[in-house]
Amino acid sequence: MLSKTIGMCAGLCFLIGGVSGLPAARAQETAKATPPPKVLVIDIEWLKPGKGGSAHQKTENAFILANQKAKVPIHYLALEALSGPPRSLFFFSYDSFAAMEKERQQEMSDTVLSADVDRAYAEDGELLSSTARNIFTLRDDLMAEPGVAIATMRYMQITRVTVRPGHQADWEEYLKMLRSNLDKTQPGRHVALYQSAFGWENGGIWLLITPMKSLDEVDQATANNAKFIQNMGDTNMKRYRELAGLAIESSQRNLYAFKPEMSYVQDEWVTADPFWKRK
Repeated sequence: MLSKTIGMCAGLCFLIGGVSGLPAARAQETAKATPPPKVLVIDIEWLKPGKGGSAHQKTENAFILANQKAKVPIHYLALEALSGPPRSLFFFSYDSFAAMEKERQQEMSDTVLSADVDRAYAEDGELLSSTARNIFTLRDDLMAEPGVAIATMRYMQITRVTVRPGHQADWEEYLKMLRSNLDKTQPGRHVALYQSAFGWENGGIWLLITPMKSLDEVDQATANNAKFIQNMGDTNMKRYRELAGLAIESSQRNLYAFKPEMSYVQDEWVTADPFWKRK
């Protein structure tokens, strides 16, 4: 198995997000913008009450130490929920499903690594009420996203949307209108669009993921709502809202903070920004 080793708002909910902020001077010099991964695996760990913080960081450290010991080349990013139930997310990025398979085969062939991971899971499991894994694929054909210097980011907004069965075409038209108007209203805003491929609730689930340097970007985006509506125009705005009502069964936004203490990142990230240097 893969492991750490390797209420509707008339469609306007997507407007409350972020325009990528300017990174610090040192990070600007070394961090490189990269496109979003083609395949995104997201592990969710729901925490028992009072089992977060340093306790969870300690058990997650065992996974990182196992990675370092085995010199595992696959890295992952940890996020902590700032809204909703206490939980942590772990992002694993792949160029393809074949690359994901290769990681799995490498882990299974390393008996020492597998044993270390099993022990880490046993300890970590004492803090958790539930876990889940979902696999998403990038849909840059509907919303093109060139990428950001993710090492300079600090937060993510994730909007999770359930699309009504039979309304895929309405949803795609909605997305194209959204992207077109964002390019006019907030040209620096980055949004990666993902569609569920496999998982315990994969049917009709979509994610719009916005990395942010600062939560001030949420304020900036909110302030741009009026400009978004103005640029859309009355006729297009009417159609946009109509499409949202037709296509979206439910949607939910949540904020997450990056957690360097629980992330296993590339050395280049640490060089680019000391934020990623684990204590």
